[in-house]
Amino acid sequence: MMIRHQRAPERAVQDIRKLIKTRQLQTGDSLPSQRILAEELNISRASLREALATLEAIGLIRIAAGKGVYVTDPHGNTPRDAQSTRHAAQVYQFRLAIEPYVAGLAAQARTNAHLTALQNSIEEMRQSLLEDNLLHAAKADTEFHNILLQATDNPLFAKAMHPTAQSIHENQMLPFANAAAIQAPLQEHEQVLQFVRDRNPSRARDAMHFHVLSAATRANIAFLRP
Repeated sequence: MMIRHQRAPERAVQDIRKLIKTRQLQTGDSLPSQRILAEELNISRASLREALATLEAIGLIRIAAGKGVYVTDPHGNTPRDAQSTRHAAQVYQFRLAIEPYVAGLAAQARTNAHLTALQNSIEEMRQSLLEDNLLHAAKADTEFHNILLQATDNPLFAKAMHPTAQSIHENQMLPFANAAAIQAPLQEHEQVLQFVRDRNPSRARDAMHFHVLSAATRANIAFLRP
């Protein structure tokens, strides 16, 4: 088993999720003040702010400036505000247009080094989920997709995606709030990798199409598609 030293914000994300569960906090309940939280978790205010930003990004809390931090849904199913929902829908729409084609092309152009890197990212995600480290799991998720971009042997794809990299990473964090389907992204990545390994572009494309749509469903995001 890999041994990974977690960063303070990653540990804080886990600890705050446990706090919400053990104290049975419900939608609308407030968390302790940031000063008290930082003391309870024995972390700096800067690390706490990063952890809270992550939890807000995946839809588990809402930070109200000057008022406090509130649980939006302990299970991650609360609808987001209209603006953030619309942005998430646009990102999924963009990903669906690009990423299946990328996966199909990667199945044709990939090297053994790409296969190794893809497998490593899957193992990183698997270990992170075992540790209940959603922040690191989301990073491994993002890395998997970035490796596929590299595997196309066309640097224009990575350049085209670069301006939206942060939005895409935040988008890939959303499904991890759905505890009931926490293993699904891992299984879908394994399916994509299998077809990339087999040099089967049509099946790789279909698997990625399914993955993006399923991720949107897990995040409770609907969007227009042809």
